[in-house]
Amino acid sequence: MTIKAVLTGDLMHSQSVSDTQAYLDGLQTVLTTLNAHYRLSSDTYRGDGFQVVPTQAVQGFECALAIRAGLIAASPEGERWDARIAIGVGPATAGRDYGEAFVLSGQGLDGMKKLSLGLFSKDASLLRAAQLVTEFVAATLDKWTVVEAQAYYAHLLGTGDQQSIAENLGKSRVAINKALQRGQARLLDRYLAASRDWMSELENA
Repeated sequence: MTIKAVLTGDLMHSQSVSDTQAYLDGLQTVLTTLNAHYRLSSDTYRGDGFQVVPTQAVQGFECALAIRAGLIAASPEGERWDARIAIGVGPATAGRDYGEAFVLSGQGLDGMKKLSLGLFSKDASLLRAAQLVTEFVAATLDKWTVVEAQAYYAHLLGTGDQQSIAENLGKSRVAINKALQRGQARLLDRYLAASRDWMSELENA
């Protein structure tokens, strides 16, 4: 079965930041970076809305975390850039940019009120395994500081070891290590590893 993971999102508080265009440009920069890393297709719409489709559905959860990490990491001083993201997972027709996953993702975002990261699927086993833990992950990301997001974003994209990340960010290695610990990097890595298993099982069902 061909499975797609579709990420539909919108920027949080886009009308209340000091420079809305800079916020939108920041989103585009993140999406361009992730396109080079994950080979995804992306569209922006309604000003602050966006939709992202990874080439490999197994990367859907990781892309969602990467988008939020990249945005928070780029936040200007005194503000917080972030996004709500609905992950829709479902069967798809190869080569077609529509189908169940697109509908679930779009409707899911429309129904998200206080939640910043949600999973939507008609597969009961996937929901049992992943829906609640994804809400816990959302709660973790909601509390990230800019430095924690910067450290995890670099870690996720594999831009080097902790020493390299520290040098690139102008921080000490100890500071980066502590930022990754505070940001729950180890547990998030385990979540992403589990998500790849969930998606592989769904694709092979």
